[in-house]
Amino acid sequence: MDQQKLDRAIGRRLKTLRTQAGMTLNELAARSGVSRAMIGRVERAQSSATAALLGRLCAALDVSLSDVVALAEKPPERLVRLADQPHWRDPDSGYRRRHASPTDAASGIEIIVVDLPAGARVPYSPWGRNAFTQQLLMLQGAIAVHIDAKAVRLREGDCLDFDVMRAVIFENETKQDARYVIITRRGASYGQM
Repeated sequence: MDQQKLDRAIGRRLKTLRTQAGMTLNELAARSGVSRAMIGRVERAQSSATAALLGRLCAALDVSLSDVVALAEKPPERLVRLADQPHWRDPDSGYRRRHASPTDAASGIEIIVVDLPAGARVPYSPWGRNAFTQQLLMLQGAIAVHIDAKAVRLREGDCLDFDVMRAVIFENETKQDARYVIITRRGASYGQM
């Protein structure tokens, strides 16, 4: 890859990471000690970033240098076939998740397909740093989503928008398995539900 293409790829990747972190140029500048103008020039590939400058930006974004450079050397995947989508199963609850979207998609959006067995309960603690918002779209069955002390019951076709700044519990209170999709965009959070 020639230097101009690499500079463009690094600039795009840095802008994506900054956006996913929910940071403005000013916020990243304050956190990294790199001027807003320089960050803008790097993101627009008008200037080649040094390792020291990239190191300061990466530290402020909570990512490694290789996360930026290695991913910049190849374009983000646009297609991931069903057979290639990573699956994971929780040994305690039987909860199954499939990462349907391409890893590190250029859009910053993650799409996760979840199968929650009848009677299963999956709790999550609040996120401190790098919190995000998500939407849940019920495909099949019914579940309850507990956000702090409030329970929201969802049926097929319902869609819930919520953040992970508070404790969240996904619970299938029924006798049938449930399937839903979680759509996440990193770096943005909403207020109280």
